[in-house]
Amino acid sequence: MRPQGSYVGGVQDRPCIVCAAAIESGGLADAIVGVGKAAAAMHTTRLLLARRPAWLLVIGVCGAYAGSGLEVGALCVVGEDGLADEGVVVTGGFRGLAELGLADTGPFAADRVRTAAVAGRLGVPVVRGATVSSCSGSDELAAALARRSGAQVETMEGAALLLVGRELGVPVVQLRCVSNRCGERARGGWDLRGAVDRLHAGVRALAAAYAWEGVG
Repeated sequence: MRPQGSYVGGVQDRPCIVCAAAIESGGLADAIVGVGKAAAAMHTTRLLLARRPAWLLVIGVCGAYAGSGLEVGALCVVGEDGLADEGVVVTGGFRGLAELGLADTGPFAADRVRTAAVAGRLGVPVVRGATVSSCSGSDELAAALARRSGAQVETMEGAALLLVGRELGVPVVQLRCVSNRCGERARGGWDLRGAVDRLHAGVRALAAAYAWEGVG
């Protein structure tokens, strides 16, 4: 029997849960799809075509940009995510594939109703993400990516998985926990283990609230 009031925008339906790296799973993910846009998109496409789930829940850690208001260890839900470094680096700046008329780089939207329901249940903010091929290990690069993307957090898969979901008609929600501050790695305040533990606690809280079978 489901908890009273649990039927919120389809979030009560058991999602297919995926993550990029094994450390992010904690035995909660149905599949580990690989780190980076290409691997994650390929394996997630195969998974969704085979299973056709009601919706997809992407879980993982992220970096937070300066000025995001997010501390290391903070949970967040990514409401939209874009491909932030697909393009050409030119003298004095960067031109994205969209600006060059070559491709759609987003931002791609997560499922609005489920995203709001998950964020509300956990009491966490909805943010914008930037998906990159090379994480920002310098303050200069982090500032440039944050400025041109308008994002608060950075990952290596998010936008690619939102694009896969959009093309296959599968709603996607992205739950992240901040493991570090973007920029100079020595000053990043890294706490990967703590972020993973907080992430898993969030997933278990959702599973308990919505009676997802076989999770947690």
